[in-house]
Amino acid sequence: MDSQRSLKKIQRVQRAGVTRAAGQRRPVGFTLLLVVIVIVGLVLTAFARSAYRDVSGAAPRMASDTAEGDRYRNAFGIYLCDRFIEPLADVKTDTTGIHSHDDGLIHIHPSQPSSAGSGAVIGKFFDAVGLEATPDVVVLPEGADAKEKTWTSGTTTCKVGDGKDAKKEKGQWVLLEYPAQAGPDTEPIVHTDDFGELPVRTDGQAWTLAFLPEKQIDNVAEKRKGDLLPPSIEALKNPDNDQEPGQGDLPANPGENIPTDVTVPAGDDPAPTTGEPAPTTDATAPVTTAAG
Repeated sequence: MDSQRSLKKIQRVQRAGVTRAAGQRRPVGFTLLLVVIVIVGLVLTAFARSAYRDVSGAAPRMASDTAEGDRYRNAFGIYLCDRFIEPLADVKTDTTGIHSHDDGLIHIHPSQPSSAGSGAVIGKFFDAVGLEATPDVVVLPEGADAKEKTWTSGTTTCKVGDGKDAKKEKGQWVLLEYPAQAGPDTEPIVHTDDFGELPVRTDGQAWTLAFLPEKQIDNVAEKRKGDLLPPSIEALKNPDNDQEPGQGDLPANPGENIPTDVTVPAGDDPAPTTGEPAPTTDATAPVTTAAG
């Protein structure tokens, strides 16, 4: 009895393992499946390469051996309830080409493909200055011009009103995006999510990371307009174009561009050039004592 059962099991396994008889053609569906897999793989590979080229070739562009890269500058400020804090400084060595010169500006001249084009996002600047910023919570770096370093939407409060009418209201984070050439009447785009993924669109923009009372958020664009433009907007008129963080003001070659001919204005006597020392005067006023 047991041997018959075993024989039947063996026969079932044998039948299951036979997919086709000798000389029988492989099913067409199997071949089509292989073709589809290969085609999909090729398409995905081509798309990935194309996307990489688009990022590195779109503005702001990275410098290459044959072309100069783009140099964008955007104004940036942090507004806490009723005031702007001082500009943040870089806290690490720049490896992306997106950084600050401690001047309240975002300097963007990509140094690698991942920070060019659509890869030039605000989050890379946040990282450069040690700022943790999401719609839910912002953690300011050490040294920031604020007593409290952690500000949480829906928990941290702002003082609203003065005197006896003053009260505390819960605040919320928004990121205001202003176009280039923004002025007092310019209404910003109000972003309430994905702060770090927002791309820099053009040169001359302005951004304000603002913590405001929740009741002001819905109409902040039309009510406040350019009132919340960062103070560094003025720095866009005369940015520090050529220097990188840590560079000084001296010329590249010592002695270059230093005038050799100096004209003394009429009426001024130059210092004596003879071998005799010039007379000295005592700058200390004489001490007068009161008579006894």
